[in-house]
Amino acid sequence: MKVASDFIHQLPSISECQRIFKAVAMLDAILMPEWEYRYYSYNAQWDANEQMASMRDGEGDYYFALFDSSNRLIIKGYDKAYASLNQDQLGDVLEGVSADFKKTFLDEPAFMMDQVTFCVWHEKVHNEWTTSQQLADEAYVLLQVLVGGAEHYHAWAQEYYEIELNLEPIQHVFAMKPLDERLLQALNPEIELDELEEEIAEIGYPA
Repeated sequence: MKVASDFIHQLPSISECQRIFKAVAMLDAILMPEWEYRYYSYNAQWDANEQMASMRDGEGDYYFALFDSSNRLIIKGYDKAYASLNQDQLGDVLEGVSADFKKTFLDEPAFMMDQVTFCVWHEKVHNEWTTSQQLADEAYVLLQVLVGGAEHYHAWAQEYYEIELNLEPIQHVFAMKPLDERLLQALNPEIELDELEEEIAEIGYPA
């Protein structure tokens, strides 16, 4: 097994990744009511004892992350720009992925396994992140929010949604604190709490 990049070693624990994925999905639901224009999403009822996080930027970049019933996390992504610049070096990115992920992840059509530029996984029993290829840190730019946290999302959201935002309400959501009308006013005064009931349930955000 090849040694993981420095970036991979910065990735947080499974539970911390789950918290961050839920937070960014909730923030996107608040900032962008139209689902098709959101960047991040999270489904806490993806399947029995499975939860799924995803990202898509509308320009061909995306990732899918699966939390499975064995308390493991696997993430695969496709960075179109990285693929075009490093196609000759990528090889079989999925080589070495545990066969235990085959049924739930590798064989799942929704995850578009024919397009992959990185794949990382964390099995709690081993307590570390693993990747089958030694890729440059640039290969994992789509996962930057897992390392940069609320500050990264704050800077990204202001640019992506072209709005001014305070950091404090974003930190509130990253801390998984309950939503209230005051918080929504600070993030998006055009949305009310009762309009988010379905998103809150789907994401599994604390009520």
